Amino acid sequence: MSHERLVVVGGVAAGMSAASSFKRLKPDAEAIVLQNDYFISYGACSLPYYISDDVKDIGRLISLSPEVATKERGITVLTRHEALSIDPSNKTVAAVNLDSSEEKAIPYDHLVIATGGLPVRPPFPGIDLSHIFTLRTLHDGVEIKRFIDQWTSFEPCIGPQCVYVNPFGTERRPMRACIVGGGSIGMEMCESLRKRGVEVTLFEKMDRVLGTMDTSITDIVEERITAEGVNLMKGVSVQSFEGDNGAVARVVTDKGTFDADMVLLVIGARPNTRIAVDAGIELGAGAAIKVDNHLRTNIPDIYAAGDCAEATQMVTGKKVYIPLGATANKQGRIAGENAAGMNNVFEGVVGTAVTKIFDLEVARTGLSPLEAQREGIDHFVSTIKGRSRSSAYPEGKPITVTYIVEKRSGRLLGAQMTGNEGVAHRIDTLATALYSRMTLDDVARLDLAYAPPFATVWDPILVAANVALKRLQKEM
Repeated sequence: MSHERLVVVGGVAAGMSAASSFKRLKPDAEAIVLQNDYFISYGACSLPYYISDDVKDIGRLISLSPEVATKERGITVLTRHEALSIDPSNKTVAAVNLDSSEEKAIPYDHLVIATGGLPVRPPFPGIDLSHIFTLRTLHDGVEIKRFIDQWTSFEPCIGPQCVYVNPFGTERRPMRACIVGGGSIGMEMCESLRKRGVEVTLFEKMDRVLGTMDTSITDIVEERITAEGVNLMKGVSVQSFEGDNGAVARVVTDKGTFDADMVLLVIGARPNTRIAVDAGIELGAGAAIKVDNHLRTNIPDIYAAGDCAEATQMVTGKKVYIPLGATANKQGRIAGENAAGMNNVFEGVVGTAVTKIFDLEVARTGLSPLEAQREGIDHFVSTIKGRSRSSAYPEGKPITVTYIVEKRSGRLLGAQMTGNEGVAHRIDTLATALYSRMTLDDVARLDLAYAPPFATVWDPILVAANVALKRLQKEM
């Protein structure tokens, strides 16, 4: 084995991608991954479906075990090992075994920091009461599901026919959950909890759910979740939590106090950068680790990737912090390849994301109208309503498409969609258009597939482009 060594701090998406790509290029070199958990390479995005009991086995969320990583990929995975500090001058990482408390210094030739993100937990009074959860790790999902399982005798239904058993008292009633944050995870958890028969109140500080998405999309989502029994409270600020016997019992807001048996905080993520900052590594956009397009930090032989690192927004060319699983895997792979001697470039992201909210598919890519406004880009918004399949085909569903367009050039800045089907793959077409810096005219000329079971002869993507072109002509 070569004496060359890569050390990776963090063993989930970016970390294991980095170690794996490094070993593919340098099979005789050594790759060591430090992971403070028992698990590596798991899909946290599937946790809402585990909590809802759609996914029965938590093991289905784990794509790679430490044993397989070692046996099949030649990666040394040290689980339950916390990286404490980095010494760039001596090229060592100080780590502690969380089970034995033994500390040691691990030398490296190349280092990838893939420490991920941390859930935002504002310092609200009462934040440390029990039964206040976040949803970021596998353990978070297990704890939430265990708590719900203890409370309810699960019946896969919603309504008075469900059987509820409250082990914490004699009262027989549904659990009351308060979700703080109306982003994609908050939306997905509305569905998960309602499937478990839980009464849900959602608090969102903004005037809409799903952050900066356009109201042409969010109005549809809000109508859907309220139809499913979610008590939606927009423009509401949480101020504190009150408890009984050490457990949360009430959420205090500027619009009143609400009873709660559990609280779920899903108000965003922040980059986990302490170890980097202590080592003198510079931070960039969103207080994430500053990297160039090779994923290099300001310190030689140290790279960063994933939810702890910034990326370039390809629409604006500016650095941003957009923590997404797909981005983490891609950045990790390139960081590992470059640590192995390659000179590969991570060009950036356009912020493509999709989520399922009850029976709605909701997706976005590029800039939202609010983001375009913040960038000072003169733009307009154009929305159309189409169908996912031909009107002659019996199972077609409505689909709403919104484009954000630069007035001066006609360049597509962003796109958003919602509908019961056909959204996820259509948004990928528009992400490709953004990647290629297409104008509306370019999009309108795309040669897209057509057959009645899959699309209309003029696909909603094309209809939206043509409608926006007419608007562009009026704006110019």
